[in-house]
Amino acid sequence: MRRIFLVIPVAAALIAGVVAFKLTRRYEPRSELPSAAVVRPAPLFKLYDQNSELVRLKERYIGRSKLLIVFYDGTRGPEGSPLLTALRERYADLHATGAAVLAISAARPSENRYGKGLERRKAAAESAAKSDAEIRYPFPVLSDILYDWHRQYGAFDEKTQQPLEAAFIVDHAGFIEYEHIGPERLGQTDDWIRELREVR
Repeated sequence: MRRIFLVIPVAAALIAGVVAFKLTRRYEPRSELPSAAVVRPAPLFKLYDQNSELVRLKERYIGRSKLLIVFYDGTRGPEGSPLLTALRERYADLHATGAAVLAISAARPSENRYGKGLERRKAAAESAAKSDAEIRYPFPVLSDILYDWHRQYGAFDEKTQQPLEAAFIVDHAGFIEYEHIGPERLGQTDDWIRELREVR
């Protein structure tokens, strides 16, 4: 009988301790989380790649692999983009994380294939089985000519009406886990590799 009387005060003390912990615990506000950490569905684009083939994000990638989606400045063509050069040079490391890589700009498919200002070589390239005129990348280079998907992803400055370079880490389920928008927050390839290793 005495044990029962001892259990009640002990239980009451434990309950009081849990309640006090919950009431005094400080939760980190959302605004204090790292600016790159987000969780939102990735807009499901359909865009043409450098070979003028339609790439459907949902059908080809969602549920199959995680993704690194990079919006780059295509005004000088893919060969003139340091960001695209870095992706190509580090592709083996990016691929080792189990991720697929997609690059997007407003350049036309032919510009992405032959380079800005090199389209005059297109006719010669089409007549050859293999052409040195083509710029080869180990990942799709997609065209968002009207900036529709730049806007949906948030990689567009509405005030200046200019696209922004950005990188998005998307998990298997199609949710953006990390985003880096604009030059100050873009980060480096090593940052993206680390984040890709973290997501499933």
